Amino acid sequence: MPVLPVTFVKASQRLSFFTIISTLGTPRDITLQELRIESLFPTDTVTTELMRTI
Repeated sequence: MPVLPVTFVKASQRLSFFTIISTLGTPRDITLQELRIESLFPTDTVTTELMRTI
């Protein structure tokens, strides 16, 4: 499962996450073949606390 680090910066605010993209289904099931779920998880305490306040 590939993991990708992502950082968002706006003004002086910096949010760090890692993202995981999951694919469901099998190649023979056209309905699930293109379904992907992307999940973002905070990588530091600053980002974690900010996400809890939103």
